[in-house]
Amino acid sequence: MKNYLAIIRRSDFIDLYKYGFFNLDKEKIVDFDCDISELPYRSDIFDSLFFRMNSFESSFAYLIINYVKEESLDFSIVSIEEVRHVFPLDFEAKREFESSFDEHIKIDNPIWSDAVSLIKKKQMFHSSMQGVRNIFNIFKLDGTDKCKKIISDDTVEEMLSAVYDDVRPQGDLPIWVYLMRYERHSFYPKDSLGYFMDIVHIVVNFMAKQEVDDMTVESTGIYNVLCKFEGKGLKSNEIMHYLKADKGAAGFLNKISLFVPEADFITTAISYLKLRDKYKDEFVYDVKFIEACKNAFGDSFTLASYMAGIAFSHEKTYSCLYKVLPLAIYKSKEEMAAILLRKQEEQIRAKREMECIEYERKKERELEIERRKGGKKKCKKAQDYPPFGVSGYSQGRGGYPTWGQQSEESFPPYQGNDPDYVPASMEKQKKKEFPIPINPVKEEKTIVEPKSAKESIRQENLFAYSDMQGTEIQTRKLSSFPLKLQKYTPKGKPSTAKNSIVEVHNVEEYNKFLNAHSKENWKPIKK
Repeated sequence: MKNYLAIIRRSDFIDLYKYGFFNLDKEKIVDFDCDISELPYRSDIFDSLFFRMNSFESSFAYLIINYVKEESLDFSIVSIEEVRHVFPLDFEAKREFESSFDEHIKIDNPIWSDAVSLIKKKQMFHSSMQGVRNIFNIFKLDGTDKCKKIISDDTVEEMLSAVYDDVRPQGDLPIWVYLMRYERHSFYPKDSLGYFMDIVHIVVNFMAKQEVDDMTVESTGIYNVLCKFEGKGLKSNEIMHYLKADKGAAGFLNKISLFVPEADFITTAISYLKLRDKYKDEFVYDVKFIEACKNAFGDSFTLASYMAGIAFSHEKTYSCLYKVLPLAIYKSKEEMAAILLRKQEEQIRAKREMECIEYERKKERELEIERRKGGKKKCKKAQDYPPFGVSGYSQGRGGYPTWGQQSEESFPPYQGNDPDYVPASMEKQKKKEFPIPINPVKEEKTIVEPKSAKESIRQENLFAYSDMQGTEIQTRKLSSFPLKLQKYTPKGKPSTAKNSIVEVHNVEEYNKFLNAHSKENWKPIKK
């Protein structure tokens, strides 16, 4: 039996576990003859295992399996029964696998604790070099070999390793590292003069072998020379012309020539800083700008583009490259123009629809506010005091078998204790004529029948209710005009305040008073 290590994707392991076998990539399989405990010290096995590994975002994407196989059998086909160990790339991945995989599966500790950082640093380097190739293809530039002689791959790899570890530049590093890692935190002008001040700051950092503060830079003579040009709107070539003619700047220019004899550092640095600022949000090929820079700055622009490719990497440049080529799988420019036009039309249409919806919602809110201000006051008393306390008599709907079809408008005037009174629905059966009331006082006290359903609801408020005990409603008595109303406090007690008792003389005054005092509690005074 022979031991093997294979690095596979998380999804591939799931398929291996689910279906029982899997076909592996032979380039990602390494055999070994040592004990498992000795693997962390075998850098040769690590290099062989991860040499052809694809890029990934998180450590959950891959894992390492250890399996055994007869030497005579094809080692690229593995069955689940042959798997002996499952190794995550780091402890974070181990926790994730333990929570997501079948609980029967044992997840071992990582073989190499620093595997993810080493792989990520390697991926960063490859991505940066790919970014250089992308930019040179987009800008149609040549001369990467010449750039590599000035800025070596080892320099780039060490710089990116420090970037991954979040270590700021310090010590005896090439001036190109201080340039590429430079970040402006000072309030320098946002024009060509500001780039010259950036260069002064970079050179001072290089000379001090660490990043210095603004006060250190502002104390230099060259900085004071540059301050004389502030507000004049000079271009880079004009500023350079004045610096060469100024004796105060001669020492600074000579030092730069000694530090970087193989290239025009100032022109290269300005070009790099301009490219970095121009494409910090999105990398788009500006033909006129690039051609003008190539003609004006020559090899300095080429070296600046090389550093820009390292800074932007493949991640930020591939989209532009694919459009410039274009890719064979891409649609034609005419098809893309039609797609973009359709998307714009859809966005405009969607915007108009949203505006219409918002307008309708606004109108609905306004109508709701008006309804609450007006309509709620008119209906408040009717809602608080439903007619008779029972729904059977409401607006002629439902109720009891005898009176269910009657609306309140059809009720005859109240007859008090008249023994000859018979309801209207019984009139046809008894054929009895109702005598004219003898007592004229009773006739005066009777309320006139309402002429509409709305007036019927308002008239019901004239029925004075006795106290309620539980859900049982006591006897109702009809009050006549003039009618006195008593104001009650929120606690239900009669108010003793001034004007807490008023008198109304007819239905119109009664309804008008209740509407005007809808937020207060007024009740008729029993006679």
